[in-house]
Amino acid sequence: MTMVTACHQQELALQLNSIRVSRVLSVLPQMQQALFHLIPLMLQVNHPDLPGTLNTKTPCGIDFFSLSHHAIEACEAMSLDVPAVIEMQSTAFEGVYAMGSTASFGQNPKSDIDVWLVYKSHLTSAELDLLKHKNKLMTDWFAGFDFEVNFYLVHPMQFRDSSAFESNQSLGIEHSGTSQHWLLLEEFYRSHICLAGKTVAWWPSATQQITEQYPHLLYFGDINSLPAAEYFGASLWQLYKGLNKPHKALLKVLLLETYASEYPNTTLITQQLWQLCEQQNFSSDNDAYLLLYYRIERYLLTQEDDNRLEIVRRCFYLKSGVLLSQLPPSWGRDWRYSKMRHLVNQWGWNPELIAMLDNSPYWHSGQLKWFNQQLSELLLTSYKNLLQFASKQALSDRMRVEELGLLARKLHSSFSDDDHILQPLNRLWSLSTAEKVLVVRYCDATSRFYLYRQVQTNNSASFIEARESFIGADANQVIHEADNVCSLVAWSVMNGLATFDTQWAQVGRGSHRANKLAYLSHKLIPILHNVPVVSKRHLCEPWFYQKIIFVVNIDEDPTVKWQGQELMFDYIDLNVLSFGRNKINMLSSVAVVCLNSWGEWQSHRFDGDTALLEAISFVVLGLKRSDDKVDLSVVSCSAKLKQPIFNQLKVLLLRCYGLMKKVSQTSTLMHQITIGEHRYGMYFNSLGMMYRKIDTAIKKDLVENLVLARPELIDDPYASVPSVIQQFIATGAKQYFLRERNDILDVFVVDENNQLTQLQYPHTNMKEFVSKESHLYVFNEKKQRLPVFNMPQFFKLTRIEGELRVLPFGLSDDEMGSAF
Repeated sequence: MTMVTACHQQELALQLNSIRVSRVLSVLPQMQQALFHLIPLMLQVNHPDLPGTLNTKTPCGIDFFSLSHHAIEACEAMSLDVPAVIEMQSTAFEGVYAMGSTASFGQNPKSDIDVWLVYKSHLTSAELDLLKHKNKLMTDWFAGFDFEVNFYLVHPMQFRDSSAFESNQSLGIEHSGTSQHWLLLEEFYRSHICLAGKTVAWWPSATQQITEQYPHLLYFGDINSLPAAEYFGASLWQLYKGLNKPHKALLKVLLLETYASEYPNTTLITQQLWQLCEQQNFSSDNDAYLLLYYRIERYLLTQEDDNRLEIVRRCFYLKSGVLLSQLPPSWGRDWRYSKMRHLVNQWGWNPELIAMLDNSPYWHSGQLKWFNQQLSELLLTSYKNLLQFASKQALSDRMRVEELGLLARKLHSSFSDDDHILQPLNRLWSLSTAEKVLVVRYCDATSRFYLYRQVQTNNSASFIEARESFIGADANQVIHEADNVCSLVAWSVMNGLATFDTQWAQVGRGSHRANKLAYLSHKLIPILHNVPVVSKRHLCEPWFYQKIIFVVNIDEDPTVKWQGQELMFDYIDLNVLSFGRNKINMLSSVAVVCLNSWGEWQSHRFDGDTALLEAISFVVLGLKRSDDKVDLSVVSCSAKLKQPIFNQLKVLLLRCYGLMKKVSQTSTLMHQITIGEHRYGMYFNSLGMMYRKIDTAIKKDLVENLVLARPELIDDPYASVPSVIQQFIATGAKQYFLRERNDILDVFVVDENNQLTQLQYPHTNMKEFVSKESHLYVFNEKKQRLPVFNMPQFFKLTRIEGELRVLPFGLSDDEMGSAF
């Protein structure tokens, strides 16, 4: 009886697999169909004519592989020789499987294909390294045909043996690390396609014993009882994925929310799919992505949440790539076309809405901004609901706390409500965000600046309001707002709205103002578009500045009233900060646009006579840990004296940078500066810079660059802690520095304002402490003084070759060097 059942179940799995292969091919262009057939062949043999073959020692061969006529035709189509030797005495892979949205309602022309390579457990680390290299070569080759294929090495025991799991890939751009485990397997079960190798025993009644009786079956583990502890990590991972593809992440996060709402009696999509297979229903209803939508729809209808449901429907439609306002592709009718037409009729969509969604590659910045806002709000709503659910559970014991911190840190800049952070605008499907005209309006009532997109008439230079609308968002809608105009310009440049061809205007201001905004935009474009890569090391260490731009005189401009000749500045040592007989400061406001090592752009404005000093005091601590590659730029928007202001400010900034690098824990360096009618001393120590007025009766040469003992050292809480800690402090982040001594754990806590507390915990190890504090920070509302994404950072103090060093907790050097 068991044999009959197992054979029957395998037949059902093979039948669904065959249908999925047909579905994926029906929506791929002809060349990509050939490429799809080549995937298993490239892994079966090392052949010099096949892409990815660089080392003949690279493991190859797939269990139960057979050369299909489709693969032969694909070789001929791509002008590749068919390998003469196909059969292998020993094989490297138990199976090769595509998974994800492939062959589902979620597959669109731009979808990538994720391929799991389930390798034999006996392969060595050296052999796995060869496979990783081959995977990279194959991915690059497919990319040359505009076909994105990503390969992942999967241990056959990865989901049943934690040691095998932990030795696998760490958190990365495309790999969720330990943030999800069983939920990842559930997604694989419900969406996979066997390209070659063993049939996956994914039906609910399957157990490990079935593979002992049937060697041609592969069993990963039981998903019928998903642990609640995993939901939080999985939601964080989906939010992170949402930074690039929020419409896709929204569907995944809402599925998690739906699953959580039914816990512990959750019915998985995998189970629904199998029920349809047993009913011999292999129609379009038997589709993982469609069932995902139906589950979310039912949940949101129960919640009476029409707003989220409408956005979900649009995300589902856009993810599919089915264009109902256009004819199907020339190579065949999309198998989803009729079903999608039926769905939109049910939803009551009109032709205008469908056409607007089909036109998504050409959405303008106003449409993108509106849709991004909807997606962000819905993602955060789901996250908060999942956080509430997870607070009643323990954090997954499989999830590494250090990976939790990395994900949270990456999310902070995108979901932070800090008005000074320049939020990235996701282009979604739009091919370009560039705008021909950008208009700024200042509102006296709110003391804020507002940015609009507008068009010009053909026969007039005046600006008129655009009349095109988008689901409640039109050209009158504010695209962005800030407390200073420099933030608007920087945000526009960073997100590609402002180009060298963009015209600027400000309501109520003339052409001079428009020219100044355009000038600033042009100066910022090369600086803001050339940014370093953020690595894991950056995210797990205190931030430091990589780029700082001082923008001066963008608003009030004292140089306008100056009647002199600029040439005199080349011959006379004149101070632009205290110029002429009246000692006029030629700088008004100072705006600082800065990029830190966490990848966050920020903009701050400083006003008044001491604006420059406040700006330098603000940035100088973040310069202490910067390397020699830090980019210090000055943009002078002055009507006159542009070059002298640029020259003198650049020299001053470089001097401040040099002084901050020289200071030690026990000394203070002082630099004198004259601004207007006053002289100031700028005092640099290991905690930053402070300034105060100096008696003008004291001669300048007596106070210039003095080395002073730090006057506050006696009462300084840092005096009794390891000096190396001072090299790591950063404003705005809570930090724990941990040192194990015998049975005592020393804990030095530096809060968001750099206030230090020293604690000791007997009989506590470092891992237990970090896990406990992380759990309290995430789930204890009283501890959440900042958004949950601004997670604390944990460091361990350890001696290496006699020197006390600070190392990020839990991450190896190999992990920290990779991009994230």
